[in-house]
Amino acid sequence: MSATLDAVSWLQVIGLGGAMGALGQGIRAIVGIKKLNDAANGTPASTSDLIEPSRIWISFGIGFIAGALAAVSLITDLAHVSSQQIFMLMAAGYSGADFVEGFMSRQEVAVTIATTPEAGGPDAGGTPPPPATATPPAVDGSVG
Repeated sequence: MSATLDAVSWLQVIGLGGAMGALGQGIRAIVGIKKLNDAANGTPASTSDLIEPSRIWISFGIGFIAGALAAVSLITDLAHVSSQQIFMLMAAGYSGADFVEGFMSRQEVAVTIATTPEAGGPDAGGTPPPPATATPPAVDGSVG
């Protein structure tokens, strides 16, 4: 079903979805801070030392975008938005940010230098490139 709304109504849909997505991300951030606090117990670092504010703001932005995109496809009548739709928008912000951050943290930019003489790379003499190293996963992507 496609909705035909005027520009102001679309902005309201996007704003509502974004706000609810950011709220869902806020719930995720609270859970992440609790996990971080548990992980920090018994260490010399405090929880506030482990939190990266820039990552939290980026996570809220991702939650806003995920909620806004969900709202565009979910809300067709601004006069009748159900509580179920509101919870779905919050869930989109929660899980959307989790999905995007999880996906991005697993994508490593790998630059492979060619090892053949035709490619002309520095390792063209037959020396294999150094092995790739894996990075350990973060405790929770929303808080650093």
